[in-house]
Amino acid sequence: MGHLDARTTTTRRLRRGMALAACTALLGLTACGAGDEAGTGDGGAQEPATATEEQSGEEQPSDDAGSGADAGDESADEAGDDEGAGDQEEGDPGAAGERTRILLVTDLGIDETSGDGAPTLADDDLAALLAEPFGGTAECADELVVELGQSAGCVGPTSPDDTAPTHEWVASTVAVPHEDGLESGYRVAVLFSTGTELPEEASELTQENVMLTGLGQGSMFGAEPLGAEEVADATLQTLTSENAYVPVAGMADWSEVICEDGLDFEEFGTTDCTAATAEGDSWQLHVAPGAFADGDQGLLVGIGSPADV
Repeated sequence: MGHLDARTTTTRRLRRGMALAACTALLGLTACGAGDEAGTGDGGAQEPATATEEQSGEEQPSDDAGSGADAGDESADEAGDDEGAGDQEEGDPGAAGERTRILLVTDLGIDETSGDGAPTLADDDLAALLAEPFGGTAECADELVVELGQSAGCVGPTSPDDTAPTHEWVASTVAVPHEDGLESGYRVAVLFSTGTELPEEASELTQENVMLTGLGQGSMFGAEPLGAEEVADATLQTLTSENAYVPVAGMADWSEVICEDGLDFEEFGTTDCTAATAEGDSWQLHVAPGAFADGDQGLLVGIGSPADV
């Protein structure tokens, strides 16, 4: 019995030891499972992002930023459209308020005393007179009879910066003072003016008893309408200047000019003035805006005769 009890006790101890070992093993497995579950929590290591996720994680432009860029592009486009419209309006040769440009050509290259009747300028010769100040080309439809009251139509440039024959001109035969003096009569010249005909308001410039001269006063002269006193001062300067298109300073001792009205360079017409000399003579004048295409802005002055006063 004593041996049996001893074996029983030993067997029980072995079973308990095995049971404890099994429990220990089971506890270890449970602990490992708990550790794996803990690794998926917030405190565990995170998996690396994929390429798509990395791209989505980069800072992307917001919709607001894109809208701002689009708005900027639209504003730039609108500004460009407005600027283009302004260029077209400024470049339109038929725009309202365009000034009548003029050219006074006194050297026609013809002999007025040869042959019978009035001399003529062939269409090519007339076109050459119009084109020469601009260094461009011009065309005239007909010859010009060099006789007061005659005219011919042409097309040509209006600026040295644009020498193509794209603008309409009319060439009118006019008179300028004779080199020997006002009492010696006149010689013929050609007045070119933009448009298809000389305005009726300026028709006095082509009369037989009116002799033309002119003078540039400056690029900004006539930018605003001129009062009667301003016209009178500029007219006296024209009569007394040696730089006039046809100098008349030595033909009379000009002392005073009085004008009835002012001038607006937007309208090509004349205003009446009277010039007095130191000798007591008076001369009727017809003064027009001088938007000279080959020089500064100034006045075109038509000198009548003492009998007109």
